[in-house]
Amino acid sequence: MATRPRLTIGDILHRGVVWSLLGVSVWGIVMIGVVHRETMRAGRGALARQEALGQSPPVKEDEQKEVSLAEAAQAVLKNRSAKS
Repeated sequence: MATRPRLTIGDILHRGVVWSLLGVSVWGIVMIGVVHRETMRAGRGALARQEALGQSPPVKEDEQKEVSLAEAAQAVLKNRSAKS
């Protein structure tokens, strides 16, 4: 049976770097999921507290402008389709 060639220092360092980068990448992907889940849980909790108090979520002025612009755009599309 043939003997395996001995690994050089460069090979060992390269393997260490590759495995470290793989581990950091997997850890990062897992943490993305954990942070997303925690953010969603906090949002649901805040919404439940507002609903329990009987308050509706505050609507910002920017959101109101965006809704009015969207409604205006929909109205234009309806008018175009009605004319043709």
